Amino acid sequence: GAPIAAIPTLNCVVLKSFVKIACNDRTVGQIGQPSLLNCVVKPTQDTTDIDIVNVKWKRSGDAESFLNCHQDEGCTGTWPGYRFADFSSEWDSKNTNISLLITNTQVKDEAKYTCYVYTDSGDDEVDVDLQVTAKYSLPNVSLVPEKKNPNSKEALLCKASGGYPKGTIRWFDENNETISAETEVKTMDNGLFELSSKLVSLNGSTFSNYTCIVFNSSGGKENEGFEGTPSPVVKTPNVVAGVLVIGSLIVGLLLLLLIRRRRAQRKSLLEFWL
Repeated sequence: GAPIAAIPTLNCVVLKSFVKIACNDRTVGQIGQPSLLNCVVKPTQDTTDIDIVNVKWKRSGDAESFLNCHQDEGCTGTWPGYRFADFSSEWDSKNTNISLLITNTQVKDEAKYTCYVYTDSGDDEVDVDLQVTAKYSLPNVSLVPEKKNPNSKEALLCKASGGYPKGTIRWFDENNETISAETEVKTMDNGLFELSSKLVSLNGSTFSNYTCIVFNSSGGKENEGFEGTPSPVVKTPNVVAGVLVIGSLIVGLLLLLLIRRRRAQRKSLLEFWL
């Protein structure tokens, strides 16, 4: 019969990596402070002698890595303020500490980072999340005129700024019961947040003792800003002008009464001597 044609076979060889990157899945950094994304290259087998050829750090969404160290080309970085924590001017292929150090953490640094490692014993990559936080300032509470609500003349205004992520302000009365009031959030130029909350007093009612408390995004209490009877309402320019006019009239009337009294005394003396 006809000869049977040989069927070619494809042998697929999967190269197994004998290394892994061990990192903390999530790191919390403070605004204005250094943040360390701790990562170390470890063998998965009995391999002890690992030669690192290339290490890269890249931020999620970016096409290129911002930090790159290669065995032949040395280390390069395009972003100031980002470097390897165990930094050396000379490449060390035996150094398994590939941690990333962000020297001055800002809001823009909050992201997912990916670390890549290439060795003579295999390759690996891992994702690390950086969460950024900043504590809010002590709340400032003042008694202000209320113009938006026709049924009210004054309100308590509580403000706190410089925090991250978004927090909330809550009001409590002297019995520690929550008073309903909305929190307004504004983004500052540096990416941090400013919180404000207004507690309106209806006409005919008076303010009791209230406490303004700032809570962070996790619901934890950060700062307590006010407790006690509020100070008087800040006078507007129109009110101040009215007070000055009334004061001037009172002074004028007093002077007029004084002049008339002196004239009456002089008249009495003249009549006595005559």
